[in-house]
Amino acid sequence: MVKVAFVGGGSYLWMPSILGRMMRTPTLNEDAFVIMDTDARAAEEIHALAQALKKHLKSPLKITRTTDLREALEGADYVSLTISTGGLEAMRVDVETPEKYGIYHTVGDTVGPGGISRALRNVPVLVDLGRKMEQYCPNAWLLNLSNPLSPLTRAVTKETKIKAAGLCQGVVEHVDYLVELLGRKPGQDVQFTTAGIDHCPWLLELKIKGRDGLELLREKGLCSSELNANAAGAGHDSHLNIGVGTRAGFALWKEIGYLPGIGDRHIVENFGNFLTDKSQMEKYGIVRTTIEERIQRREHGRKRVLEMTKAPETLAIPDTHAPVIQMIDALEGRGDLLTTLNVENVGQIPELPARSNVETLCRVDRLGVHPITIGQLLPRAIDAVVRPHILRQEASIEAALNGDFELAVNVLASDPLVRRITDARAMLKEMVEKNIEWLPRFARG
Repeated sequence: MVKVAFVGGGSYLWMPSILGRMMRTPTLNEDAFVIMDTDARAAEEIHALAQALKKHLKSPLKITRTTDLREALEGADYVSLTISTGGLEAMRVDVETPEKYGIYHTVGDTVGPGGISRALRNVPVLVDLGRKMEQYCPNAWLLNLSNPLSPLTRAVTKETKIKAAGLCQGVVEHVDYLVELLGRKPGQDVQFTTAGIDHCPWLLELKIKGRDGLELLREKGLCSSELNANAAGAGHDSHLNIGVGTRAGFALWKEIGYLPGIGDRHIVENFGNFLTDKSQMEKYGIVRTTIEERIQRREHGRKRVLEMTKAPETLAIPDTHAPVIQMIDALEGRGDLLTTLNVENVGQIPELPARSNVETLCRVDRLGVHPITIGQLLPRAIDAVVRPHILRQEASIEAALNGDFELAVNVLASDPLVRRITDARAMLKEMVEKNIEWLPRFARG
């Protein structure tokens, strides 16, 4: 029997589809799943949904709930993590404080002021979790879904002996989108090579039935800095049918020479011009996600959970989050898996720092996770974008664990989103003070 602990398992947005996937996966048979959350109400409501689904789908899985982390971890084989220290009100500080300094985050959870602020809160929590896993389930895999994915996953592998992988479907979903733009069905006969870090991946190769998919996209006219028609209006280019959310990526392809492997909401946060100039945001149709929208989404998610508990047959089960289940299956020897993962750099991208957390294709089987080398030199243009973010993430881990405000200022001052380096200190001071409840190491500093 396999035991899986879902830490942060009271997520109304993530857990319904994960539960549905679990119970419709025939290889998961009488395994034990623990829903753990410090929010007792959320844990109870997700557990109630799980029991309703279990009855409806006649699943043999054993589902329990707890607010006790030790109880969840003891004897676990896998720990799946989806948390956000301080919740949406803490994230409000990440997103809204930078606005005073002319920085308009689209997401604010990975890089830039918002990502750095979020890392300072979450890194100590992840390291503490890793150390508890060393006590209660030392051989377990940590399957991390929490952002900022790269530094959080790296913090665990750097500070503990726990095996950890960061899971993000952004690249796979974006490749599917690109394939569909070419009028083809995603999935079958599609191969790609990607290199980078979470939310800053780059496509080095795309093959569709043996043909060069990148060249096909060029022939369609998509390698362009000017795909901005109707960006603020209808939402997509009427001629090329390009939806809002990819125009900036195609502009980067034209000017940098390589196509991002993820949509605009994430890739633009790695560059200085898109989110510090509202005319550029309008030109490329860049869409921001506000905290109010996130609050509404969470409330809608909770409402749906309560509705589905009464009528579990209404749960639509998309392929989203399938890698969590597929990872467990593969590591248990129930079939191999080829997917993008964020893991330690053991040579898959030789030019980037060893042991840093990078995102590439990996093969997963009962022997573990096997990163696949990108098979070529990392292009200098990509190296120039990705490496500085890795170095900042490494430094942000150190700053978070030591409560080192000066180091955190150094990190923030060098971020491309910061318009004036003299803004970094004041901005960070405000973010730390507003979220000091979740930054005890900085309170001591």
